[in-house]
Amino acid sequence: MLTQLRICNFALIEDLTLQFSPRLNVLTGETGAGKSILIDGLRFLMGERLNNPRFVSPKEPVSAEAAFEPDDVFLKSHVLADPFMDGEEKVLILRREVLEGKSRCWINGHLVTLATLREIGGDLIDIHGQYDHQLLFNPGTHLTVTDQFSKIETLKNKYAAVYEKYKGLLAEQERMRSIEAGRERELDLLKYQIDEIERAGIEDLDEEELAQEHSRLANSEKLFEKISALIEMLEEGDPSAGALIGDASRDMQEIARIDASLEALKEDFEVLQVKLDEVVQSLRGYQELLTFDPARLKEVEGKLDVIELLKKKYGQNLLEVQEFYYTAKEKYDRLLNRDLYQKENNDQIAALQPELTALADKMTGKRRQACDFLKENIEAELKDLGINRARFDAAFEKTDFGAEGRDRLEFMITLNPGQPPMPLSKIISGGEASRVMLALKKALTKVDPVPTLIFDEIDANIGGRLGQVTGKKLKELSQQRQVLLVTHLPQIASFADLHIKVTKTSNAGKTRVQYQVIRGEERVRELAQMMSGHEETEIAKKHARELLRQQKKE
Repeated sequence: MLTQLRICNFALIEDLTLQFSPRLNVLTGETGAGKSILIDGLRFLMGERLNNPRFVSPKEPVSAEAAFEPDDVFLKSHVLADPFMDGEEKVLILRREVLEGKSRCWINGHLVTLATLREIGGDLIDIHGQYDHQLLFNPGTHLTVTDQFSKIETLKNKYAAVYEKYKGLLAEQERMRSIEAGRERELDLLKYQIDEIERAGIEDLDEEELAQEHSRLANSEKLFEKISALIEMLEEGDPSAGALIGDASRDMQEIARIDASLEALKEDFEVLQVKLDEVVQSLRGYQELLTFDPARLKEVEGKLDVIELLKKKYGQNLLEVQEFYYTAKEKYDRLLNRDLYQKENNDQIAALQPELTALADKMTGKRRQACDFLKENIEAELKDLGINRARFDAAFEKTDFGAEGRDRLEFMITLNPGQPPMPLSKIISGGEASRVMLALKKALTKVDPVPTLIFDEIDANIGGRLGQVTGKKLKELSQQRQVLLVTHLPQIASFADLHIKVTKTSNAGKTRVQYQVIRGEERVRELAQMMSGHEETEIAKKHARELLRQQKKE
């Protein structure tokens, strides 16, 4: 449930804080007063993009923050919310800021991604705009709506897993068919690639070792000269480093005899002399092994050239070349034995079809049950909304296996006896569409856990007589869900538990929108103005008081 909302620097709102009733909240005001700006602010908070944003101050961030009291159903079903809850306090505070195109989001003070904000926000609020009823005219959405009632999520997941395998096998079947014409050409190419890699003997090649050997062979003369110079410097020179360290070691022995505290330092000199001897011996051993072998150098260069060629063709390194080789061999074997492979593939497809059919049929059965539920509930709701003889139904059509099963369905309706069922888009007017959408939302409350419903002028194209009926229906809906709506009808506004008046003011060249909670006589005056075209006539005020009295009785 939405308890409080704060919006700053958004469109014509400088700084607004509102608290809401847990039941029916109504916004009214003149056309163009800015009623929908509040709804836009909520859309912004829920993660929607700002289209042509207008800010009070471009240098300040646009921000929206809302406090929610989530129910136990939300907390149990939405594990994403758990890390953000603070102890026993069941409050979720969602906040979003945008400055210079950069968006930042928080939940209970924790920085989160926009995707996380959208996911949690989407389970807290359902916003129905003035033109959202057009979704009813799109048959592509009807299966999704039906599945909200059918409770087939587990069944759909099972079907989806099998269908993914099935789709992969079909794709392979199609691939085999498409390459049949060029089969011989592809076999020749694969054979050439396989032979080229096999001739190189990459299993026995180590690129790093070959590179080191090449460097050694190519620089053998230089290495010999450098090592000879080192040996000369360390042992054979006059004086040599070895001779100097020997003299220093003998002096250190004499010093240590005088001062025993320097015994450890004397030992360090001895170790240094031994280490130097070991280094010289290692250099002599390496020098003895050095050879200049032009034939071996040429052989190593040839192998490195082959490796570079293979890498250019088949991968960035020898491991990728090897992976290419195994993949090519597998493709070659499949093409060479295509009949056997195609039979195996076709057998797997045939084996999956009964399982897919059984799962799809179960989904169809669940959907038909859901449509029966929809039919019963929507017809009852439409009757209450003044469409007394409406008949609601769903036309099912069997299709090939697809991601959603084997069903294509479209909602159908009959508004008058004797007429055949027709698609919604063919016969529904704007006012009727609003009532059908309201009936659908009312029915959805029985399966949809979203606690707050927001309607932006759902009463469009509805007249005063039906406004009373629609208001009563919205009041009933608010007993099960929190409702926030924008309306232009006094009949609907009179049912509000919390009435918010929206006005636009201009001062010193600045235009601002103000939102004021009205009660008592202020509310009577607002309803009277809505009835009489902004004139507070006594007759209109009397009618407004009567409306409010009637709603209290109901």
